[in-house]
Amino acid sequence: MRILLSILILIFLSITSFSQEEREMQKRPPRTDKFIRMKGIRVGYDVTRPIQYLWNIGDRYGSEISFDMEVAPNTFPVFETGWEAQKINSDYMHYRSSGSYSRLGVDYNFLVAEHKNDKDILFMGLRYGFTLAKQQVESFTSTSYWEQSGGRFPSQNFNAHWAEIVLGTRIEVLKNVFLGWSIRGKIEISHKDFDMPPVYFIPGYGKAENGFNFDFSYSVLYNLPVDVLKVFKKGE
Repeated sequence: MRILLSILILIFLSITSFSQEEREMQKRPPRTDKFIRMKGIRVGYDVTRPIQYLWNIGDRYGSEISFDMEVAPNTFPVFETGWEAQKINSDYMHYRSSGSYSRLGVDYNFLVAEHKNDKDILFMGLRYGFTLAKQQVESFTSTSYWEQSGGRFPSQNFNAHWAEIVLGTRIEVLKNVFLGWSIRGKIEISHKDFDMPPVYFIPGYGKAENGFNFDFSYSVLYNLPVDVLKVFKKGE
């Protein structure tokens, strides 16, 4: 209950900030200009990754950063990368899986803006995700009618691929400082598997046996105030 309340409070704070901005924007005309509103690269850190064990089965934790920038009006290419691990320690099994993952994609903003200072966005996006990971069963115990047996499996390397549909917000709370939440639907494309033991956890994706996983994230972001496109043009 405490965990659910904390998540609801985070969502409420973001929605409150967003609702206020949305009311102000309802009277604004659609954006027809060609300027790039958010100049620079926005760097984010997902504060929910280190504490996933609070709402997931097993000792699951990790770290993730993101990068995005507006290259055309309302269009934001995105790169996300991180590391994630899960441990399961029970009377019958000690299991570990860990690895790095990355996601490439694009977000599209649906909010209209009147001038260059409007940086809040409500976006929908697509991602392609992949991971290079390993798993190991350090020990297991199997009990049959006649006897009890056990053993271990050595470290196994595997890879996986998936797609994501993302809905979220980025709200500027201080100059160049943003808070944002996102909800994600993850659809598995493929993963390398083994006869024994099968892959249980995929870093960046979740439970391997699920063809669809749902995820939630909450991030703190900072927009590096550097006009990257102008720098590129000078170098040409």
